[in-house]
Amino acid sequence: MTRAVLLMTVAALVAGTLHAPAAQPSNAIQEENARPGTTAWQLPATDAVELYGSEISAAPGDRIALHVSTAFRYRIVIYRLGWYAGDGARRVACLPGCESDEQGTTQPGPTGSEPIRADWRVTDTVRTTIEWTSGYYLVEAVLTSGPESGCAAWTFLVLRAPRSAPPAQILVQVPVNTWEAYNEWGGKSLYDFVPPRAHAVTFERPFGTRSQSPLWWEYQLVRFLERAGYDVSYQADPDTDRDPASLLQHQLVIVAGHDEYWTLATRAAFDRALARGTNLFFAGSNDAYWHMEYRDGGKTLFTYKSLYDPNPDQAQKTAMFREIGRPESCLMGVQHSFFAILHHQLDYRVTDAGAAYPWLAGTGLHAGDTIAGVVGREHDKLSPYPVACFHPGLTVLFHYDGGGVDQDGDAVVFTVPGGARVYASGAQQFSWALDDWRSDGSLIPSTAAESGVAVDPRVQAFVRNALSDLLAPPVPQGLRARIGRGLIRVRIDARNDPRVTGFVAAISFGNGRWHRLCRGISTCSGKLPHTTDAIKVAAVELGRWDHSSAPAYANVQR
Repeated sequence: MTRAVLLMTVAALVAGTLHAPAAQPSNAIQEENARPGTTAWQLPATDAVELYGSEISAAPGDRIALHVSTAFRYRIVIYRLGWYAGDGARRVACLPGCESDEQGTTQPGPTGSEPIRADWRVTDTVRTTIEWTSGYYLVEAVLTSGPESGCAAWTFLVLRAPRSAPPAQILVQVPVNTWEAYNEWGGKSLYDFVPPRAHAVTFERPFGTRSQSPLWWEYQLVRFLERAGYDVSYQADPDTDRDPASLLQHQLVIVAGHDEYWTLATRAAFDRALARGTNLFFAGSNDAYWHMEYRDGGKTLFTYKSLYDPNPDQAQKTAMFREIGRPESCLMGVQHSFFAILHHQLDYRVTDAGAAYPWLAGTGLHAGDTIAGVVGREHDKLSPYPVACFHPGLTVLFHYDGGGVDQDGDAVVFTVPGGARVYASGAQQFSWALDDWRSDGSLIPSTAAESGVAVDPRVQAFVRNALSDLLAPPVPQGLRARIGRGLIRVRIDARNDPRVTGFVAAISFGNGRWHRLCRGISTCSGKLPHTTDAIKVAAVELGRWDHSSAPAYANVQR
């Protein structure tokens, strides 16, 4: 038995003795994905129709204004993206109806001033309902007349969970800022595709050329999570900016895909959440790279992408976070540097330290094994700021050797002083190892074989192990045990965390068997057994969702 397997076995034995989790009730994601799905959403694209929504994110009950431009008849069809037995989506609404349509109107061209807007009139309005489950929603304008009848244009909507619902164990942050940053509809984006680049872009326009899509590196993660029935909800970048405390309501926050553009409020929210026990999982790469600001009530993204930003406060300039004193590696342990355009897939290899890490137990991944093709172009590497961003105990699980031509790549895990854990994949295509759906650049799927990256059951097992650990509370801190007046008194450091409901302690006499002792909030006491043997105490914290932490151990002080 390897040391990693032994540690997991002991932890499971102790946790099982201390706390037997109750059977988990079905959650909203399980109920949603039990509904019938469809593949009818996978329609060919056309330039004969365009649309955008008034909002990129919403809550159940919100009204979303849609803006459609076309010379032909069309209908609006809305789907929720998920697993749905492999179909990938469920139809939730049609406007004006699923068997009817309406005459389109050709809308004017883009405005000429920055930020470039479509500024179209409202053609349709959809109202979300409380029956809609939090998630990614695909909104299609499907042509019903003309030479391209049956083709579609689309946009996306991220639906938050209702405030009245109990918080999900997992929150996925959706990188809508990056979708828009690359969007050059109307001729401008935050890049030099059409120089000079803009300093401001807006959500008030269709997604056009070069705009990034959730179908590239996010949808595979969604399908994996929902197929397994994890308790998950979703919110977009602007939602975190508006409600930073929302991260504290969940045991684990997953950052999906390529989340390159953050506000200072979003970065502060993640720093605070991590310090207060929220576990983090960065599923992609190049996250939290550019500092940007919201303007126009969240409709506009502004960033100078340079220290030439005229803001006199260095810490608030819209430049790289590392240039304003907030290196992303201080949060994630890795960060983006540069990449070379190489015409071959980039592979991870399992490190010696990674092979010994408990998350790899039983996965079939061993030191030196290859994980093919997952690294992707914009990958991350170990922090170049070891003093400012030192993470004791950081383990490199997987490594890509750039060979001096490309930057290296690293997937890391570490624990912060308060006990929360961080995993950063450092790999843009990491989610491709979890599910075989691939986009051809539109809604039409291509095969995993065509992408060159196959589903890897070993990586799927690794992520299941990681999520099992990350859904648990942090290990109890400051465990002490003393004998007095015939009792063993156990104490842990008090934690100001509403997700932790208390702790349970157990004792052992060195024979490998554990016996439950007591339960409390930060202290508890149990009767001292009649024994002269050395006594060892273990404790686990109990979480809101009936999960228990890994155990902490202490010897009894007589």
